[in-house]
Amino acid sequence: MATTEPIWDEEKQKQRLLTTSKFLFLFIVIYIIWIVLLITGVYFLKLGDKWAILTVEQWIWSAIVLISIAIGIEIILLIYYILLQKKQIQPEKQKDLGFLQGRQVHNYTIPFNAIVGIFSKTFISIDEKHILNLRYQMVPPYDLWGQKQ
Repeated sequence: MATTEPIWDEEKQKQRLLTTSKFLFLFIVIYIIWIVLLITGVYFLKLGDKWAILTVEQWIWSAIVLISIAIGIEIILLIYYILLQKKQIQPEKQKDLGFLQGRQVHNYTIPFNAIVGIFSKTFISIDEKHILNLRYQMVPPYDLWGQKQ
């Protein structure tokens, strides 16, 4: 059964990607604030660099490395999100029924390939040669007979 609506697991996965992205951004901002405070304390307040465990150069190099890693992770998450968007399958074209009143009928069933249940039928005139028949499953079979098939 193909669908264009996102599946619940995909929605949860997108939410995790968004949360991870926010966390990485917050981490980078806090780290940059720490580096600014460190530089302010060492050069403007003349506190020295003994209180900061590492030297200023080591802190700056660590910031460069961590920000590079975070940007790499963000790029990977963005690519993964784009692949999730493309993964959503478009409904396949269903076979044509034939002709009705001399016009070709294109039949589409929602959900795809549903056979049993109660359907509503809507005929939409596309042009002089084509009619669209939308069949929407209103009551699934397990609601009718009380069990899933």
